Amino acid sequence: MPTLEDGRNAISEGNLQQARLIFQALLQENPRHEEAWLGLADVVTDEDDKRVCYENVLKINKNNRAAKEGLRSLEPQEDPLVAALAAQSLDDEEDVDAAEPLDFDDEPSFIPVNESETTETPTAVLVAVGLALSVVVFAIFGGIIFFALTSFAGG
Repeated sequence: MPTLEDGRNAISEGNLQQARLIFQALLQENPRHEEAWLGLADVVTDEDDKRVCYENVLKINKNNRAAKEGLRSLEPQEDPLVAALAAQSLDDEEDVDAAEPLDFDDEPSFIPVNESETTETPTAVLVAVGLALSVVVFAIFGGIIFFALTSFAGG
């Protein structure tokens, strides 16, 4: 019967397929083998498979830090460009005259706006749409140029 150490050795040797088989064999023997689930999570490539491994570890031990960090790493990360643009947009909106104190005794002076009447589009959305369009245009013209060059070259 293979051991956890055999699986770790296979990983260190770069033989991920063998490591996967070893961890799966260990889990066949004992489905509650916390370290085997973590090892399997290290060698599977599909994010859904990794998520299942980490969730199984947390079912066994809800305090397992490696599984919590593994799940956190699978969460979608915010695009730094969008975050920077959103922060810039917030900075622009926070230009408040500090010399004028706020009067908290008065009623709020905002007027609710029907969402269908708003015409402003967030800058981040415009940037994302612009990037998507530029990628599509680049792909189309790149394909046309490639087709033309290969046709003229006799390919």
